[in-house]
Amino acid sequence: MKVLTCHNGQLHAAHSECGSEFGEFGVKASERSFVTGFVALDQVAPNGAFARGAVHELLAIPSHPSPFFVALFLAKASMIQPNSLRGAIVWCDPQGKLYPPAVAAMGVPLDRLFLLRPKTIADENWAIAECLRCRGVSATIASPRKLSRIEARRFQLAAERGKGVGILLRPYDRTAHIYAATTRWLVAPQRGLRTVQRWRIELIHGHGGQVGDAVILEHHRETNRIEIHPQVHSGHQAQQLADRPFSQAARATA
Repeated sequence: MKVLTCHNGQLHAAHSECGSEFGEFGVKASERSFVTGFVALDQVAPNGAFARGAVHELLAIPSHPSPFFVALFLAKASMIQPNSLRGAIVWCDPQGKLYPPAVAAMGVPLDRLFLLRPKTIADENWAIAECLRCRGVSATIASPRKLSRIEARRFQLAAERGKGVGILLRPYDRTAHIYAATTRWLVAPQRGLRTVQRWRIELIHGHGGQVGDAVILEHHRETNRIEIHPQVHSGHQAQQLADRPFSQAARATA
């Protein structure tokens, strides 16, 4: 694991720590896209895969926890090449909320994880764009505190140049209508068990994807097993979510 700081317009590595080896997933990958290996989720995405050189957003109602696990799950899948790894994961974590042992428990080697620690919002957005532009970064995970239309577009253009994946964790509130992402997913925690975490993941934007379709992701803590199942629903609500910046529930908490 490496910690990065942003100071005077430059990225600085603070320290590093070796982690475990990364096992093979047996997931097919390409230069232009990647799949998670879970058909129920992959078939919802545009063309049955997640695009590389693109930004993907995970949105959550402000009263819900940020979907860190889902972000790491996608970032991990983006690293896979046949029988090898591709690049590294940069996680923008200015407040030090990320728990590296949890990342290692997911099978991500800590020597391929970079923690970005910008001091200001301006430094944060600049550093995110630089990481997206870097060819050596497979996935950049960030929760931008302030995002304008220009900055959203800059992130997308940087990802196109770097050929990696941007995963933005954003609140589904009054600012949610500002975006330039290839896909947008509404993520909500579901009732689970003591040893099983569940999330509902719905595609709310993605040209060519199954907009309105949702899946349930289950993480079995004791065995570290992940299962994903499709969820059947009417789709009427999904159209509202896709066309409107935020729901009544989000407005009440904004």
